[in-house]
Amino acid sequence: MISRAENVMGTVVSFLVDPGDLAPDALDAAIQEACDELHRVDSQFSAWIPTSELSLLRGGDSGEPSALMDEVIGLCAQAFDLSKGFFDPWATSDGFDPTGLVKGWAAERALGFLRESGVRSALVNAGGDVCVLPGSTFQVGIRHPNDPSALCGVVAVSSSIATSGVYERGHHIINPFGRDVAGISATVVGGRLAIADALATALAAGGKEVLFLLEQMVGIEGFYITPNGAMFQTSGMQFSNSQSDVI
Repeated sequence: MISRAENVMGTVVSFLVDPGDLAPDALDAAIQEACDELHRVDSQFSAWIPTSELSLLRGGDSGEPSALMDEVIGLCAQAFDLSKGFFDPWATSDGFDPTGLVKGWAAERALGFLRESGVRSALVNAGGDVCVLPGSTFQVGIRHPNDPSALCGVVAVSSSIATSGVYERGHHIINPFGRDVAGISATVVGGRLAIADALATALAAGGKEVLFLLEQMVGIEGFYITPNGAMFQTSGMQFSNSQSDVI
């Protein structure tokens, strides 16, 4: 396995790759393309860059949105429907904010460059949001929100896993229905990472109400941890017994 890391989108994005028969220079080129894509996404969707497409949109620019912006808006609408409004990027006071979905979506796009290069297996970890090439399984550790030196669990991941919480970035998650945020940490496993990323935000916001929705989704599991340390999980949520090779 070869490991690389890049500082982008306000976090560290790491790559773990088994190149198989891919030549070293071809692997370097694929990882560079993946990193370049992450920087492109950041320049387009960052709310902190005044000239980004997102900032212009939030400022009232009436220009035609790009194809990628249309895609993100469509995914946000899908996540809004799936979460029954607990993921609502239109509910912020500053205007449309797809941050709770874009990081996972960007990681998926980065992984696509590795897939196209022909590597044997690969993982992209964007600040705790992880996507994996089909056919591989990685043991992913979830940091305990009350103890940065401990894990609250290890999950075997063969598709995606996303964690959202208030213990690193502060209270950036809101409950769109005006109630207190239910969880200080929430994790969703399965499906595509962009949607898992949004659903993890929704789960942190809505707690048991969103957990009930996850129970009805095929191939999706999750859990959240309350401010007093209690954990609630879907009935099919499984933690790994393996403590070796944890990402």
